[in-house]
Amino acid sequence: MSRTLYDESNRTWIDSDAYRDRAIPLHADLGTGHLNAYRAVLQLDGGQWAPGETVPVLGWSYAVVEAPIPTATPAHLHEHFHDYGFEAPLQAGSYLSATLAWERLVTLNDANQNGLYDLGESFADQGLNNLDLYLMRAEDTDITDSIWSSVSSEDSVEHLFTQIPTTGNYKLRVVYHSAVNEAPTQPYALAWWGVAAP
Repeated sequence: MSRTLYDESNRTWIDSDAYRDRAIPLHADLGTGHLNAYRAVLQLDGGQWAPGETVPVLGWSYAVVEAPIPTATPAHLHEHFHDYGFEAPLQAGSYLSATLAWERLVTLNDANQNGLYDLGESFADQGLNNLDLYLMRAEDTDITDSIWSSVSSEDSVEHLFTQIPTTGNYKLRVVYHSAVNEAPTQPYALAWWGVAAP
């Protein structure tokens, strides 16, 4: 986070609607920012972590979340979200960056039934499930109390880049908000980078 990028209007990511609007995960020109290959290696080196584990301020996860149950009882509500609690307090004034991505389900219109794509065949869109990403205080349980969130209803990526208001314990929450296709689970990838308090 030591390099500042500018869009065609000479504005930074922080000046964009993506920084201010929870429903817009990406800057129209800059996306999530500049790809720094060295930082990407550091991100990967942060290690893979499972939901429910206490995680370092730098890491990533590849996991699967169960689809929401329309008639879920409170005992089953945990099945459609995952928490990643940071092991160290995050530093006030620092920035947290977190990106969540998942795929759209498509099926092959397999005319010759060989199980492979052949020229002339097409794919059918089975719909994009809706996942959301929240930054919350560690002790909070209600997403309406979140510090910030990325809640686009039409993208397959959510991205947070937000300033930590006060030094304290925080967590990221991945929520399977709504199912569009009939798959019982949704795989996703999550990566994060924050700054621990000294």
